[in-house]
Amino acid sequence: MTKLADLGFQKGVIMETVVSTYGEDGKPNAAPMGVVMENAHRIVIRPYTSSSTYKNLQSKKCAVVNVTSDPELFYRTAFKEANPEGNVPQEWFEKAEIVDAPRLRKADALIEISVADVTSLGAGKVKVSCDVKLIKAARILPRAYCRALFATIEAIIHATRVKTFLASDQEKQALKLLETISVCRDAVNRVAPNSLYAETMADLTKMVDSWKGQK
Repeated sequence: MTKLADLGFQKGVIMETVVSTYGEDGKPNAAPMGVVMENAHRIVIRPYTSSSTYKNLQSKKCAVVNVTSDPELFYRTAFKEANPEGNVPQEWFEKAEIVDAPRLRKADALIEISVADVTSLGAGKVKVSCDVKLIKAARILPRAYCRALFATIEAIIHATRVKTFLASDQEKQALKLLETISVCRDAVNRVAPNSLYAETMADLTKMVDSWKGQK
């Protein structure tokens, strides 16, 4: 039986995942989100109360934590406007086995969870404690380490915060993250030019530049 620790989870450590939920209209939603293992049977999510993920957790009381190292999954679930269809392709999802939530077909591992408790953290965020109901992991071969993979995912995660900071006039914080994204982009272009990683970074840079132009 697969355990959270088998997937690399450690108590109190934030792990970057993609959380998928159903809305009240039955449409699937997915968004990159850091989650924390509280113990072997419980995961904590700290979403903003304005997010679709939080609203769906409120109504459906469950979700799927998708574990992946695929930058395309992070990018296209983080920035829906990057998708030709204007949303995450519906064919990327399938229904979870136990909970009433969608899961991503391309994920390396799937953790089905149900909401146990919700606590306000202030500043528009909440702590959602969730019980683990099912863990499924694909059997995959080990992959050689490539800096471009992790630099791309790091840049995508930072970019989601840049958008929030710019929208709330926190330019100083945004500028710090933009510097980090630039370092990530340089690393990707150096070690993996003409790759999917480089293409993703180019698209991400255009998007971030458009946000700055709106200020």
